[in-house]
Amino acid sequence: MNNIIKLSLILMFTGLLQGCIVSELVSDKEIKATENSAFTTDGRLFVVGKNRYKESWIFEIIKNADGSYTHTPYVKGTVDGTALGGINDAPDGEECTFTGLTASGSLLYATCIQTSGLLGLRTEAVSLFQVETTLNSERIKTGHMTDRNFIQGDAEKSFDPNWFMANGMAVDSEGHLYISNIKAFFAPNGDTISQVTITENGDTSFLDFSHKTWISGNELFPNGLQIEGDTLYYTGGSNILKAKINPNFSASDVNVHYNGSKLATIDDFAIHEGYIAYSKISVPGAVVILTPAEFEDKAKKYSSIRMKVIPSSIVYQPNLPEGNSLFNEGNLVVTSFLSGGLYRIAL
Repeated sequence: MNNIIKLSLILMFTGLLQGCIVSELVSDKEIKATENSAFTTDGRLFVVGKNRYKESWIFEIIKNADGSYTHTPYVKGTVDGTALGGINDAPDGEECTFTGLTASGSLLYATCIQTSGLLGLRTEAVSLFQVETTLNSERIKTGHMTDRNFIQGDAEKSFDPNWFMANGMAVDSEGHLYISNIKAFFAPNGDTISQVTITENGDTSFLDFSHKTWISGNELFPNGLQIEGDTLYYTGGSNILKAKINPNFSASDVNVHYNGSKLATIDDFAIHEGYIAYSKISVPGAVVILTPAEFEDKAKKYSSIRMKVIPSSIVYQPNLPEGNSLFNEGNLVVTSFLSGGLYRIAL
């Protein structure tokens, strides 16, 4: 770890003990039901949420000349993306709701689910988006998670999208996607984490991929998911768990990284140099900081930051020496599904 990063971490976590500033970046009247968010490597920030017409979009967060922030609609949630794959082409298919979002380089990956029934608990379709965000080269590819592209394991049942509600997402060093399933506890296959392998198919709007169960378990409401180094971390109820990504990209045995309060569920989290900041679903809401821990050990609580809203997703503003940072390095950017809006924790 270089001295600049060491210094920023020391300042960051010392600041937590001395207090911090929580501010609203984008009003909850402008973006509703904000969920996952992601930075591309050039410093652009994208967040999923709904507009005032209750349409689901991926929004880009823009910094104005006066230092304020606004949002612009980027990709609308429809089950088949856009008609020809262009960023400005007409949306294709019925509406869906964006849930998961992650980034690798200039690529965004998102899941969009179409639901029905009481409280929208039945999943009719799970769409997977790949969005190239490079200016003047934007491209949208979409495909569906179905039984046809499911690699069925021994003793597994066929894939039924009704039992898969995608949420957390991350990408490994070789481009495999990992997706958490909130419904895993009730699903026949117990598919807590799925692994997606994408097949390159040129300049087309169709995203060609296969998917399989990577971790099968009985965690309650698997949600947030992040990868740092060769370790994948994910939430399950009030805990954070972890598994090594083996050289052949299979999963190691699962260890518990952190045991949280049984009275408060963990939604999502950010990780940087082993430190984790997670969103605690409680009243009042809070962002909790954990100390780093080796794979065989458990993390400990370092500090807690109260919020007026119940937080959902958290991303960490990295240092971008060749890009333009939207925020100061070390700032945490937080969404709130229940309240909407976008918030910053400045340390």
